[in-house]
Amino acid sequence: MKLQAVSNRKLYIQIADQIRDQILAGEVEAGRQLPSERDLAVSLGVSRPTVREALIALEVAGFVEVRVGVGAFVRDQSKGSAALPDEGHSPIEIMRVRRLLEPEAAALASQNISPEGTARMAEAMRRMQAETANNRWSSESDRMLHLTIAEGSGNSMLREVLDLLWNSRFEVVDTKFHEHLASMSAVRTHIMDDHARIVAGIVQGNAEAAREAMAAHLDFVTASMLGAWD
Repeated sequence: MKLQAVSNRKLYIQIADQIRDQILAGEVEAGRQLPSERDLAVSLGVSRPTVREALIALEVAGFVEVRVGVGAFVRDQSKGSAALPDEGHSPIEIMRVRRLLEPEAAALASQNISPEGTARMAEAMRRMQAETANNRWSSESDRMLHLTIAEGSGNSMLREVLDLLWNSRFEVVDTKFHEHLASMSAVRTHIMDDHARIVAGIVQGNAEAAREAMAAHLDFVTASMLGAWD
């Protein structure tokens, strides 16, 4: 039997490998724009979100520069580039799992959160409002709010799973993905409004309002991740 080795690397990293090899082979010169996400997706037979994740991985490694709303441009390789990230989860997959779990965590928190948890939510909101007013965004403050809600659900297993998902937010590809989102003031403002509705639902003890507000928030972030570079 003649068998081929099966790669267990993430699909977006396999795609990034191919694009990197083309760059290193001189198929695309420094400063030139890569084909559009749509064209790359068709050529490679994969989805556009997978191509987007591959481009972010290439950006992290120094092979391309992603310009939001324009495209990806090849960087000068004469100064050398880092290796592609070999580990890490798909940012899109992380968001989809959060979408399954966090709305229910918010609903549970509306019934179970402690006064200390409510005070911690208020502190997280104050931090994010100050950061947004200064055209900044802190993933730490964002994490503080979401994990306070998870803790407030009263379900320790749900809290542990969400903590694991949020730890993945600090992987290099996911971090860069959210840096691009946070660079857009309209996105930052929308997220702050979302957070205010989530917190209001929890504080009011309205499980359905908290659940719907969290679901709408995560849907918006996912849509922004998929649409920001169109």
